[in-house]
Amino acid sequence: MSKTRKILIYSAVALVFIVSLIANTPAWVMGSMLGHYSGNRVSTINEQGSFWNGTALLQANDKVGKKVVPIIMIGWQIKFGFKKFVTVNLTASNQTIAAVSLTKNGIAVNNVNLALSLDQLTPFMGNLNTLNLSGSVRLSADNLLIGKKMQGSVNLTLNNVGSGISPINPIGSYQVSVDLASQALDVSTTDANSVISVTGSGSTNSLTLNSKVQPDKKEQLLQFMTMMGIPQADGSYQLKAI
Repeated sequence: MSKTRKILIYSAVALVFIVSLIANTPAWVMGSMLGHYSGNRVSTINEQGSFWNGTALLQANDKVGKKVVPIIMIGWQIKFGFKKFVTVNLTASNQTIAAVSLTKNGIAVNNVNLALSLDQLTPFMGNLNTLNLSGSVRLSADNLLIGKKMQGSVNLTLNNVGSGISPINPIGSYQVSVDLASQALDVSTTDANSVISVTGSGSTNSLTLNSKVQPDKKEQLLQFMTMMGIPQADGSYQLKAI
């Protein structure tokens, strides 16, 4: 056997080995990437399949890693392209919940549509956890860009929010918006009939909420509101949320 032929055979074997190794990259690698890019605020367990086509249970982690809450079972499929070098389609219950693409400008995120319960987000809620909140949450976003230039906004719709320590429930429905470019965070009340109206403007590093109670509910909610924040001269209450 000639030297050239030996080199070709060894090269072919090495190529097959490398391709097989890449094709069989385990699913937990996806979880490691999610953890890295989220600052370890998101992780996965029970990974199945491969890095290219797999499933896992998505979890939320608090800042110190002591509290971990299961969020949702997700699936993913990775595809390659030209303008979008890599596209990851995320699904839950056979429905698309997000499409994430690697482009020349950074990471593009589209078609975000995820329904959760408020108690699944407790690792992200900071001081608000003292209120033992419940309710439904819808996370939506489109045309997000994450890179040197950040753009787009993420919206959280909180419906029928209740509190385990409030004598009246639900207390209201609210909207939370985060602007990626400025890191600005805004909170507003979406239902005029909310027992407690909440507003606030700040950032992802600092947010103070101002709340007011419907006049005919003030006496019933006096103790709850005192626990919720510091009384202000205009009758509202102020709470340092972040």
